[in-house]
Amino acid sequence: MAAIVNETARSDEELAAEIARRDASERAFRAAREAFEGLYRRHAPLLLAFLSSRVHASDRDDLHQDIWQRVWASLPAQFQGGNFRAWLHQIARNAIIDLGRKKRPAPLADPLTLVDGRSEPARSLLLEQERKDALERCLKALKSELAELVRARLGGDSYADVCGRLCLRPEHRPTSCSIWQRHNSKPAWRELWDEARRAGNS
Repeated sequence: MAAIVNETARSDEELAAEIARRDASERAFRAAREAFEGLYRRHAPLLLAFLSSRVHASDRDDLHQDIWQRVWASLPAQFQGGNFRAWLHQIARNAIIDLGRKKRPAPLADPLTLVDGRSEPARSLLLEQERKDALERCLKALKSELAELVRARLGGDSYADVCGRLCLRPEHRPTSCSIWQRHNSKPAWRELWDEARRAGNS
């Protein structure tokens, strides 16, 4: 109680001078802590009101604590007397600016210079998906042996692999599918595709 009465009787400059002598001895350090607490009790309510009108409520308490840490660290060297409240509020303004810089999002690049990270434009991807869906519908309309043949050849399997999987020998391969004789011909694959598509649409 006596310490609080003593603090109220002392000016801000006197309390600041006490804090500036904190490194002289252990006793001086304890006196500096008491003087600092006196300044805190005297100025913290108005400082909080000042911050409340300038920063978001979620940032206010952390910023308030940061400001008083700055005061403790810089007071011995930077406070040269005069109006302590004005000096405190200058530190608060600088802290608000620093907070704004930390929270400021990076500016967006010019939309014209943004690069599409996908390997193909969206339209090409959509068309490719539509083709896959159409092929799947056509394959469902084919006989299972023909559908398996088309899937295997589109997957890159050789005729030997396809024959092994379908339990076919070259002499028993389907005669209805001329693709076996024209496997290197792209128009033949187009004909098979058209045939499958017609079967799917019928």
